[in-house]
Amino acid sequence: MAVTLKDIAEQIGVSNQAVSAVLNSKTNCRVSKEKRERILKLARDLNYQANMSASILRGRRSKLIGIFVDSFARYRTLRLLQEIERLSSKRGYRIVTSFTHDNIAHMKADYLQFQRYGISDFICCAHDYPRFKEEVAALFSGAENVVFMEKPCLPGMPYVRTSRVEAMTAMIADACRKGCKRFGTLYGYHAMQTEYTQRDEFRQALRNNGLEVDEKLLFEFPEKHDVDLRIRLAMEKMILPYRPDFLYVDDFPYTITLRTQLEETGRKIMIHGGNGDPLFRSIKLNTFDPRYEKIAENLLDLLLHPELRTTVPVIEAVYRRK
Repeated sequence: MAVTLKDIAEQIGVSNQAVSAVLNSKTNCRVSKEKRERILKLARDLNYQANMSASILRGRRSKLIGIFVDSFARYRTLRLLQEIERLSSKRGYRIVTSFTHDNIAHMKADYLQFQRYGISDFICCAHDYPRFKEEVAALFSGAENVVFMEKPCLPGMPYVRTSRVEAMTAMIADACRKGCKRFGTLYGYHAMQTEYTQRDEFRQALRNNGLEVDEKLLFEFPEKHDVDLRIRLAMEKMILPYRPDFLYVDDFPYTITLRTQLEETGRKIMIHGGNGDPLFRSIKLNTFDPRYEKIAENLLDLLLHPELRTTVPVIEAVYRRK
């Protein structure tokens, strides 16, 4: 049977209100230091758990955060989710995750279900769906406590933005010193905001180094999510005919597939990763530090402290030279 406030109060010889005040860290309750310590110790010994439903009815937060994540997400998003969970726990919150892909009906069902369970704080990492911009906007329109990872399609909503411009600029400068002259990148379908942002950041980094942008070396993957197909097309349409000597490839699965196909042709190209996956180090390739902890910290700050929403935090990735 679950331990109640009344059980603790009767054993200590105080009121239910006094026990509640101590366990909720209220400083204005008239409980002696000795009794406060006894209440806390007994609550620990009896493994007391607060009644969440009762707390919500009294107007308190559930201490739960709902997170929306795309179920096809790769290392970048899943690594960020780990940091959100770790930092949430340090602040006394737990996370509940909704995994969906290209399915606004499922996202809406989870959003409503979360709210029925008293969850009122949300972080959305799954909103970059080109075909469903209107549906996403309608779902979160008027929401007061939803924070987005990267810029959403809803104007005025709080979000955290990431940037790789500084890291890419340093990466290209370093590659130039090593003799590279033809710089290319592989990026996803242009309708995805996160993908064309990566392309535009690469263009800016080239210009920052005084280099001209060769559009033939910026290869856009087809919409279909097939790693082998995408890399084969990149080889046929860009790498073999235009011969870049440096490629930026954000994700590890694409990098290892590319390396395999390059080995079959005998071509050698300097490759740099972007998402911080430790597997890059296993094949001795550089990758950026995206600063996942800092991103998660800013998402939680915006979520739990609305007064900070006057500006958009921008987290710059870091280039670490070997």
